[in-house]
Amino acid sequence: MPATPLCRLLTSVVTLGTMAFAQEAKPIFDGRLSLKPSKLTAAEEDLMKSRIIPAARKAWRERQRETACVSGPDARAIDVASGAFTRPGASQRAILYGYCEFGHNFDLDGIAIVEDGKLVSHIIFEGASNNAIGALPDINGDGLAEIVFATGGTNMGETWGTITVIVLSGTEVTSLGRLNIYSDNCGAVEDNCKAEASRISVKAGKAPAFFREKYVRKGDSGAWTKAGALAPAKPEDDETEYEVLK
Repeated sequence: MPATPLCRLLTSVVTLGTMAFAQEAKPIFDGRLSLKPSKLTAAEEDLMKSRIIPAARKAWRERQRETACVSGPDARAIDVASGAFTRPGASQRAILYGYCEFGHNFDLDGIAIVEDGKLVSHIIFEGASNNAIGALPDINGDGLAEIVFATGGTNMGETWGTITVIVLSGTEVTSLGRLNIYSDNCGAVEDNCKAEASRISVKAGKAPAFFREKYVRKGDSGAWTKAGALAPAKPEDDETEYEVLK
């Protein structure tokens, strides 16, 4: 999939008018496009080393989960997004990082919210192979940017991708669910492999409504063909336990 920064996908929103019931829905993610992670600043790199990773290490050790790491802790920043995540109007950065891998497509992960060089909120969770993070433009009306992060991997030659949307409110994290955004079997089928991708849109509200446009293509490159009209998309339940460190 061609590379396109996630921030461009999330900030370049346009009103859709393809169906009457979703006239106010706005695109938030396009599974046809790959993700180009943003880099941390030097100050953020220092904060990762001095505050964020030590806090994660302490938390995972207290929960007796660090011993599950396949080859020991291998903390790494993955991507960063800008938004107002903990208070309206704030200029903050959300750093998505992986602490370690404890199985194929299973990681100990974290999201650190940074403002003015300080760590203001820190979420840890047992996730998967995450590859990007972004800020949504307040889809539930609470005045804060919601967090979306992308996950993907390959199993037995079949590649998949999903996005998860979470809401941070004080010391609580609520997940709005997980949506499939990409799949292909090109690592398992030598000839005539197929790929399917979705462009996800959302209609803002107290209970945000998600929509999907499907696209398909033959092979692992070439043109995408639209395979369906804009239609409601019900997120899958996200059973991940997100914890805000005190």
